[in-house]
Amino acid sequence: MSLLSKTLEELLNETYADGRVSFTEYKQLRDEADRRMDAVVREFGQHNNLTALQKAMDVVMQLAQTAIIDAKKAKLTDTGEAIVKDAVFAQVEYLRAGTHLALKLL
Repeated sequence: MSLLSKTLEELLNETYADGRVSFTEYKQLRDEADRRMDAVVREFGQHNNLTALQKAMDVVMQLAQTAIIDAKKAKLTDTGEAIVKDAVFAQVEYLRAGTHLALKLL
Protein backbone atom coordinates (compact mmCIF):
# COMPACT_ATOMS: atom_id res chain seq x y z
CA MET A 1 0.00 0.00 0.00
CA SER A 2 1.26 3.46 -0.89
CA LEU A 3 2.13 5.89 1.87
CA LEU A 4 0.71 8.68 -0.29
CA SER A 5 -2.88 9.67 -0.85
CA LYS A 6 -4.03 9.72 -4.45
CA THR A 7 -4.21 13.53 -4.50
CA LEU A 8 -0.71 13.92 -3.07
CA GLU A 9 0.65 11.34 -5.50
CA GLU A 10 -0.93 13.26 -8.40
CA LEU A 11 0.53 16.56 -7.17
CA LEU A 12 4.00 15.03 -6.86
CA ASN A 13 3.75 13.43 -10.32
CA GLU A 14 2.78 16.79 -11.83
CA THR A 15 5.55 18.58 -9.97
CA TYR A 16 8.30 16.19 -11.04
CA ALA A 17 6.96 15.35 -14.52
CA ASP A 18 9.49 17.54 -16.34
CA GLY A 19 12.39 16.74 -14.00
CA ARG A 20 12.43 20.29 -12.62
CA VAL A 21 10.71 22.04 -9.74
CA SER A 22 9.68 25.64 -10.27
CA PHE A 23 9.34 28.07 -7.39
CA THR A 24 5.56 28.03 -7.93
CA GLU A 25 5.52 24.23 -7.70
CA TYR A 26 7.67 24.38 -4.58
CA LYS A 27 5.27 26.83 -2.92
CA GLN A 28 2.32 24.67 -3.95
CA LEU A 29 3.90 21.60 -2.29
CA ARG A 30 4.76 23.62 0.82
CA ASP A 31 1.22 24.96 1.07
CA GLU A 32 -0.25 21.50 0.55
CA ALA A 33 2.00 20.07 3.27
CA ASP A 34 0.89 22.86 5.62
CA ARG A 35 -2.76 22.23 4.76
CA ARG A 36 -2.37 18.56 5.57
CA MET A 37 -0.61 19.35 8.84
CA ASP A 38 -3.51 21.67 9.73
CA ALA A 39 -5.74 18.58 9.55
CA VAL A 40 -3.41 16.86 12.03
CA VAL A 41 -3.65 19.84 14.39
CA ARG A 42 -7.45 19.76 14.19
CA GLU A 43 -7.38 16.05 15.04
CA PHE A 44 -4.69 15.95 17.76
CA GLY A 45 -4.21 19.52 18.92
CA GLN A 46 -1.35 21.99 18.67
CA HIS A 47 1.15 20.56 21.14
CA ASN A 48 2.43 17.27 19.81
CA ASN A 49 5.40 15.75 18.05
CA LEU A 50 3.78 16.09 14.63
CA THR A 51 3.60 19.88 14.88
CA ALA A 52 7.19 19.88 16.16
CA LEU A 53 8.10 17.85 13.05
CA GLN A 54 6.50 20.49 10.84
CA LYS A 55 8.52 23.24 12.51
CA ALA A 56 11.69 21.17 12.22
CA MET A 57 11.03 20.62 8.50
CA ASP A 58 10.74 24.38 8.02
CA VAL A 59 14.12 24.79 9.75
CA VAL A 60 15.66 22.01 7.65
CA MET A 61 14.40 23.64 4.46
CA GLN A 62 15.85 27.00 5.49
CA LEU A 63 19.18 25.40 6.39
CA ALA A 64 19.31 23.54 3.08
CA GLN A 65 18.67 26.74 1.15
CA THR A 66 21.24 28.68 3.17
CA ALA A 67 23.85 25.94 2.87
CA ILE A 68 23.42 25.83 -0.91
CA ILE A 69 23.63 29.61 -1.16
CA ASP A 70 26.82 29.56 0.94
CA ALA A 71 28.29 26.85 -1.25
CA LYS A 72 27.42 28.85 -4.37
CA LYS A 73 29.12 31.95 -2.92
CA ALA A 74 32.24 29.86 -2.28
CA LYS A 75 32.66 29.46 -6.05
CA LEU A 76 33.21 25.73 -5.83
CA THR A 77 34.98 23.74 -8.48
CA ASP A 78 32.86 21.31 -10.49
CA THR A 79 34.11 18.57 -8.19
CA GLY A 80 33.25 20.58 -5.09
CA GLU A 81 29.79 21.28 -6.45
CA ALA A 82 29.26 17.58 -7.16
CA ILE A 83 30.39 16.71 -3.62
CA VAL A 84 27.92 19.19 -2.09
CA LYS A 85 25.04 17.99 -4.28
CA ASP A 86 25.80 14.37 -3.44
CA ALA A 87 26.02 15.06 0.29
CA VAL A 88 22.79 17.08 0.42
CA PHE A 89 20.94 14.50 -1.66
CA ALA A 90 22.19 11.76 0.68
CA GLN A 91 20.83 13.67 3.68
CA VAL A 92 17.42 14.02 2.02
CA GLU A 93 17.34 10.32 1.16
CA TYR A 94 18.31 9.46 4.75
CA LEU A 95 15.28 11.45 5.94
CA ARG A 96 13.06 9.82 3.34
CA ALA A 97 14.15 6.28 4.24
CA GLY A 98 13.77 6.94 7.96
CA THR A 99 10.31 8.34 7.38
CA HIS A 100 9.28 5.22 5.46
CA LEU A 101 10.55 3.05 8.33
CA ALA A 102 8.77 5.14 10.96
CA LEU A 103 5.46 5.14 9.08
CA LYS A 104 5.48 1.33 9.08
CA LEU A 105 4.84 1.61 12.82
CA LEU A 106 1.37 3.11 12.25
